Amino acid sequence: MNQQDLPAVSFVMLSMWFDIAPDAMIAVDRKGAIVLANAQAERMFGYGQGALQGLALEALVPESLRQAHRTHRDDYMARPRIRPMGIGYELMGLKHDGQTFPLEIGLSSIATDKGVIAIASVRDISETRRVRQALERAQRDSYIALISRLALESPDYELAIRRILELTVAALELPAAAIFATDWRYNTFHIRASTGLSEQTARTITSILGSADSIRGAFDARKHDVITSDMMQDGSSGTIRADLSRAGFHDVALVPLFVRREALGFLLALAAAPRTFDEGKVNFLQSIASLLTSAIQRSRTEEQLAHAQRLDALGQLTGGVAHDFNNLLTVISGNLQLLEAELSDRPDLQEIIDSAVRAVDRGSDLTRRLLTFSRRQSLQPRAVVPQPLLEELASILRRTLGEAILVQVDCAAEVPDLYADPNELDTALVNLALNARDAMPRGGRLSISAREISLDNVDNQWKLPAGRYVAVAVSDTGTGMPQDVQAHAFEPFFTTKESSKGSGLGLSMVYGFATQSGGTITIDSRLGYGTRMELVLPAAAPGAKMVNDPRADDTRHADARETILVVEDETDVRTVATRFLSAVGYNVVAAANAREALDLLIANPDVDLLFSDVVLGSGMDGTELAREARRVRPALPILLVSGYQGPGDRRSEKSAETFELLRKPYRREQLIGTIRRLLDNA
Repeated sequence: MNQQDLPAVSFVMLSMWFDIAPDAMIAVDRKGAIVLANAQAERMFGYGQGALQGLALEALVPESLRQAHRTHRDDYMARPRIRPMGIGYELMGLKHDGQTFPLEIGLSSIATDKGVIAIASVRDISETRRVRQALERAQRDSYIALISRLALESPDYELAIRRILELTVAALELPAAAIFATDWRYNTFHIRASTGLSEQTARTITSILGSADSIRGAFDARKHDVITSDMMQDGSSGTIRADLSRAGFHDVALVPLFVRREALGFLLALAAAPRTFDEGKVNFLQSIASLLTSAIQRSRTEEQLAHAQRLDALGQLTGGVAHDFNNLLTVISGNLQLLEAELSDRPDLQEIIDSAVRAVDRGSDLTRRLLTFSRRQSLQPRAVVPQPLLEELASILRRTLGEAILVQVDCAAEVPDLYADPNELDTALVNLALNARDAMPRGGRLSISAREISLDNVDNQWKLPAGRYVAVAVSDTGTGMPQDVQAHAFEPFFTTKESSKGSGLGLSMVYGFATQSGGTITIDSRLGYGTRMELVLPAAAPGAKMVNDPRADDTRHADARETILVVEDETDVRTVATRFLSAVGYNVVAAANAREALDLLIANPDVDLLFSDVVLGSGMDGTELAREARRVRPALPILLVSGYQGPGDRRSEKSAETFELLRKPYRREQLIGTIRRLLDNA
């Protein structure tokens, strides 16, 4: 039976029914005017007796919701139907004093002697909502406790991130969530991890949000702590909201992930229903974002620590190997030079000797690279002006790399001088450029840039002391590197190139040079997008000067009659040095350790110069011996020699100024020339 077939109800009967109803009751005509209200309704909305009569129903709705409510009311009056209370519809009511409160409404229509009217049964659910919200808060707090343990304790970072997203979706009863991260150029966003998204939907969401400049601008400027669909109204934001709605998500929440004032991405929560993200849910998502940030920081710190420990262990190993190898090379090189002198009239044998000497030189270059990686190579830093250096390097690279690779330089004139060994810096940048070239077999863009960095404290992404630095970045548009390759990129002999195309020492040299220079190097790479290497070095202090190495001096030895005390614990190396010096007329006194050397020095006042290795096995090292010898003979010329300069024999600045240092393996001319100069200047 239709409503039109029912007999009309008189207002008198309706009023009597309203009076005995336990709920607040309001009757409204087709125009939205209140035609009848009971005492319960008047008390609920704070009006006096009879004051609701004649008011527009929208007077009981907050102003911001009135237009939407008017539309819903007109639709209902056009198609009246029964809508029971308690089916999930919640509204906000407005009391006479302006206070808002949550309410629930049941609707029905009835024909009266004054026409069809809509009857609303209204309940204040403030207390019910408070109880529900308290339960929701307790439930979310338990989720946060679980997520906190995952973020701070889980040994598997990737698994923890995925599990955190799953728990977030479960806590808020959402269909999907994701973490968006920036690419290495900080230009676009990509999904780092997700749950509830199919592959196709993930691609759609990425296309919508991946290059959203408005979102990036809001996060970079810290304009918003969270962005929801309600905030996406105009311009590009409105387009994003419409696109997300077409993808089936009518409300979203984006919470930035800030690490040291830098937005590395955002947490994305997706909802099918509009206005899902109320204040409680937004606060929950912000707590999750903070925990994710902690997880990211912990993962970075642990990764950096493990990487540093691994490289330090490799550095100690390679430094020790290089030291022993340099001793062997010194013996081989020395004997070859002695043979060369003895067989000067045998050109057939000279060619064989020359070939062997070239092999020694290649071995020496190999140990130099190993020592650079292990931070035990002697550097001669000075102030270097970055702009002309990079411009000159770019000019060379343009001629070398070919037309298929576009070389660009971005270095402002005001970038301060950096403090580094210019030769090693040039070698490091060339290594990075060649790696970039190899990553772009079909051509691409190689960008070299420099910028100043000022660090106020040690809490920075590079873990460097406070101060001024210059960052030189080498970026390419090549194939990029996966995470597992990045983790080992700075290790010696690690390479992904064919055996004939790379030694695996290029990046390890750069790493060693950077750290020994008081800086660092970072790598940021993504498969298919390219790689960015950033070399961070100290800025030069005013008046910084170059520290000179011992020179390959004049080889005059016509009057070589002085006495030289040679101290070397390796017998074969000691023999080579003794033969070199004896061959040009020097009297040589040899010792195998520091104690023996001191006894000989005291017993032989005619010793004119001390020539000692830095590493002498047990007991005093060469530097300590030199200091003790100076105490005994203050004017004694001293020359030290070393295959490397490790932590155990690192000279102080005062020692570096006092004692000359010769590197192994050395040429006979270098040794004789340096000794001659020291004796002449004594």
